[in-house]
Amino acid sequence: MKLKLHFVISALITLSFAANAQVSDKEGAAREWITSHAKDLKLKATDKFKLSFVFKSTAGETLRFQQMLNDVPVYQSEIVVNFNPSNEIAFTNDSHDTTVENISTTPAVSREAALNASKDNLKFTCDYTVAENNLFVTKINDQTKLVYRVVTNPSSGSGSWEVMVDAQSGAVLSTKDVALYEHKKDHAFNLRKTNPPVSAMAPTSFVPGTAMVFITDPLSKTRSVYGATGYTDNNDADSAQLTAARTAVNLPEIDLTSGVYKLKSSYVEITDFESPTTGLFTQATSAFNFTRANNAFEATNVFYHLDFSLRYINETLGITCRPALNGGVLRFDPSGLSGADNSHYLPSTDQISFGEGCVDDAEDCDVIWHEFGHGIHDWLTNGSAASQIGEGNGDYWAVSYSRSFTDQWTPADDQYQWVFSWDGHNTCWDGRRVDTSKIYPTDLDGEVHDDGEIWVAALMQIWDVIGRNKMDRAFLNGIALTTSSNNQQTCARAVRQAAINLNYPCADIQVFTQKFTDRGYVMPALTLTMAAIANQTVTADASNTYTLPSYATLANPITDNCDAALTQAPVVGTVLAPGTYTITMTATSGASTVTRNFTLTVLPFLGVTESVKNHFVLYPNPAANVLNVKGEFDSNESVTISNMLGQTVLRHAVGSNEESINISSLSKGVYNVYFNNAKVTYKFIKE
Repeated sequence: MKLKLHFVISALITLSFAANAQVSDKEGAAREWITSHAKDLKLKATDKFKLSFVFKSTAGETLRFQQMLNDVPVYQSEIVVNFNPSNEIAFTNDSHDTTVENISTTPAVSREAALNASKDNLKFTCDYTVAENNLFVTKINDQTKLVYRVVTNPSSGSGSWEVMVDAQSGAVLSTKDVALYEHKKDHAFNLRKTNPPVSAMAPTSFVPGTAMVFITDPLSKTRSVYGATGYTDNNDADSAQLTAARTAVNLPEIDLTSGVYKLKSSYVEITDFESPTTGLFTQATSAFNFTRANNAFEATNVFYHLDFSLRYINETLGITCRPALNGGVLRFDPSGLSGADNSHYLPSTDQISFGEGCVDDAEDCDVIWHEFGHGIHDWLTNGSAASQIGEGNGDYWAVSYSRSFTDQWTPADDQYQWVFSWDGHNTCWDGRRVDTSKIYPTDLDGEVHDDGEIWVAALMQIWDVIGRNKMDRAFLNGIALTTSSNNQQTCARAVRQAAINLNYPCADIQVFTQKFTDRGYVMPALTLTMAAIANQTVTADASNTYTLPSYATLANPITDNCDAALTQAPVVGTVLAPGTYTITMTATSGASTVTRNFTLTVLPFLGVTESVKNHFVLYPNPAANVLNVKGEFDSNESVTISNMLGQTVLRHAVGSNEESINISSLSKGVYNVYFNNAKVTYKFIKE
């Protein structure tokens, strides 16, 4: 047995934790809330909390406070405080352990001794890496223990093995597999011959490339059934039908080093960390065009879909979500798990690998997006992923994508409800569905894949009403509010709160409440809320006046029944001369009243081109991380952002009448935003 102890990985984990211990100007307010609720939280004098993670998005800012005992973290124990965009505390989540005793946190056993104890316990006969060996306080069998948590990843077989070693006695206290799987681990192995490995090379630059992939899978693409002529796995053999089901796509980035092209981008990189060893498929051309009989096809298929998904989240949705390790680059192995008919995400290394049994998992984008969904959950919560929703999250992320293709399965087709349409629902395994009639909590059975069907069914019912873009935003921002100990009900409340923080129309919030309630989740009544309204700048018309419109849509008061009364001062229709005005919006529901003020600046009339700007809203200004644009855009509108030297720094396609642009990578300063079709320019300040 050979031990590949990668101290670099452990160091990266430590550095990542330190990097995530961000500062926030809201830390004081969050700590004040914790202190003021000490009795309700059952805090003890020995309880200390360290700000470990700050997540910022258009839905507000979320602070995670890690419970500490004498500077040692209490395992999976934290308090989460969320601020909405109005800088008000909108959601809190307490999962800290009130029963932890004040024990000694000075270990009698060394880290090396703990590693040896883990090694003796696991008895691996293959190569493996140790991804984590850290000190924690935790409860085991109702006793507070100081432990080393050692996580080991074997190169053969499957799994990511967590061994808890008593830091005082050196005894092994528990052993379990913490990898997150596509489906239950009860399927047979189906090993294949492999190709010799190809050495990895350091990147020097990225260039565009092309590829042939399955979108979303050959059956959905062609609306065919498994077992029809040409549509079977047949031990990975090519067929005319499967070859024709491929789609030509562009790869925005691939690595080019010394004339050699590799499947690596600023988001994703192919690696070979599990058996079988199939290589990295580097080549002398930028066209990765293969058929499925070649293992390079599966590698390319995974690379394209993972890269596409990360770009969609970070660039289209404007939500920062990347692995904490590996420099923020997601590493994947298209041929792993010793060829088993399964796939898994490894939280200890932020890596994904795909099995090859029966239909290769890497050929079905549902499998790829499902496993990636585990990563999303892990990264947005700083490693505090709730097990009750993890499998449902993965299924949601997969089906949300596959259903977005209106030329594939339709609601009239049974396959519209399927997850893993090519990999499952065949002779390989049964697959899963998203239209279960099961109700929470009555139909929970304790198996995470079964229970996840309840969660994904609720999410997809909301998706069907409000659409993919809105639901994806609420979903991602919602799970960022959850903790490892949360049940589905708490997670449902978190997702609804995210939708409120995103200022979705009250009618949308009613949909969240109704669908979650119908699924069995108990949703608390909503008190009257109204989001802060960004300052507005407009240009007077040719008569050098501006007629005040209704700002009811921007105000958007939220109540359970969407029945809040709303007034505006000055009133709608007021004619204003150029100048600066305070607009007051007041919402009333029963005895509750909420007032929001914002500044309206009316600029003098400057000609036809400038008057076009009245159709556009750009906010906030100044902006820190996200710039929002709102207006009546042409279907092919796009914006170009340039600095004051005229250099283009960012381009963004405008896909809807409300769009968020991630500007977090820009340096502080003044920039121009040019709407390429409307041919108008705004200035904004990046702070």
